[in-house]
Amino acid sequence: MKTCSMPSELSYKMSDQDTRRMIKLRASNESLFTGRRNAAKAAWKAILKELGLQGKVSTYQMAKKWDNLKRRYKDLKYPPVGMESVVDGASSWPWFHLMNEAMEGRLANSAPLLTPVTQDDEQAPDPVPRQRPRPTPPLPPSSSSDFEQDAFGDNAQPDQRSVDPCDRPLGELDREWEMVERERAALEREREMVERERATVERERAAVQAERLWLDRERAAVERDRAMVEQERLALGRERDVLDQRTLRNRYDWLHRVKTGSGFAASKKEAELYFIYRRTVTSNQ
Repeated sequence: MKTCSMPSELSYKMSDQDTRRMIKLRASNESLFTGRRNAAKAAWKAILKELGLQGKVSTYQMAKKWDNLKRRYKDLKYPPVGMESVVDGASSWPWFHLMNEAMEGRLANSAPLLTPVTQDDEQAPDPVPRQRPRPTPPLPPSSSSDFEQDAFGDNAQPDQRSVDPCDRPLGELDREWEMVERERAALEREREMVERERATVERERAAVQAERLWLDRERAAVERDRAMVEQERLALGRERDVLDQRTLRNRYDWLHRVKTGSGFAASKKEAELYFIYRRTVTSNQ
C-alpha cells in the first residue's frame, strides 16, 4: 500500500551568519507578512531563496525559529514580575541586541527587499516535494478509489492521469498551516498589546512607588520639624520659668529692702531715693 510522505523536520543546523541574515531579512521585509492566506509562506520562501537554504530548511522551521527568537527576546526585554533578578539579561543571549534593533524598526533597510516566491515562481524544489505517481490504468472499484472520487469530485476518466491521494492531505496541511500562521499572528498582536499594557502598569507602579517614597520623606521631615518645635517649646518653657523665678526674687528683694531699709547704705544715690520715698510715704499718711 502506498503511504503519504508527510513533512518532517530537516536536520540542517543554521549557522550564526544564517541566523543574523535571517533576522535582517525578516525585519526588512516586514511588509510581506500581511496575514493573508499563503503570504507568510511565500515570504519565508523568498527569504530561504535569498539565504540559499532551499531544500535544507522548511518554511515552517523558519517561522518557528523566528517565533522562538521573538519569544526569547521579549522574555529578556520584559521579564515577568518577580523574575527581574533571575533573568541574566542581554548578556545571556547573543541575539538580544540584534533582535532589539529589529523589533524597534532600526533594521528596516539592513537587507534587500524581496519578492514573494509563489508556487509557480519556485526554482528549487520544496524541502519535502510532493510525489506525483506515473499514469496507471484505472483501478477496479474499491474503497481507495471511492475515496478518490469523493475527495476530488468528478469520477476519473480513463484517459486522465490518476490523482495522488496524498495531494489532498498535503493541501489540507497547507491550509491548516496558514490558519495556524494567522492565529499565531493574532496571538502575537495580543501578546504585544499585553506587553504594552504590562509596561504601562510597570511605569505606573514605579510612579506610585516614587510618590510613596516622596511622601515618606515628607512625613519624616514633618516629624523632624515637629520634634524640633516641641524641643523649642520646652526650652522656652524652661526659660520662662527661670525668668519668672528671677522676677519674683528681684521683686521680693526690692520690697524687703524698701521695708527694712537695708542694703541702701552702700550706695548714696540709692539712700537718697530711699529717703525721698520714705518722706513721700510719711506725708501721705
